[in-house]
Amino acid sequence: MIGTKVIYYFEWTKQFSNIFISMERKKAYQKYVDKLNADRELQDVYRDLRRAFKREGWTEKDLVKPPYYPTDIMKNFQKFSGLRDKLYHELKTYFDIIDHNEFVDYIGDRLKLIDIETPLKNGNIKRNNSRNEDN
Repeated sequence: MIGTKVIYYFEWTKQFSNIFISMERKKAYQKYVDKLNADRELQDVYRDLRRAFKREGWTEKDLVKPPYYPTDIMKNFQKFSGLRDKLYHELKTYFDIIDHNEFVDYIGDRLKLIDIETPLKNGNIKRNNSRNEDN
């Protein structure tokens, strides 16, 4: 019975040590965004964009060079850009030292969850760029 308790405590300690080892130290602005969910509206617009991409049947490759530009996608893209810049400047006023590239990478990592939630086609299907509804 005593041997079992020792193994149990050792496993418990091992789990906590793995958690602490794998935890990454976050910067102050990252904690701010995480705790206050400051990027909520940005995530909502990005989710709408991903749904529109999926509706249009686009692939990840199409996002680099879109075959056409629907008005709702353009509107949401402009809104997304504005919200991202607004959040960056808001964080810049509270936390003086923020690198823009680091911020973009951080937000990109947070938005990857939405990419997983709303996957696009794999890109193996040849697309028709004509957008001719008669075909």
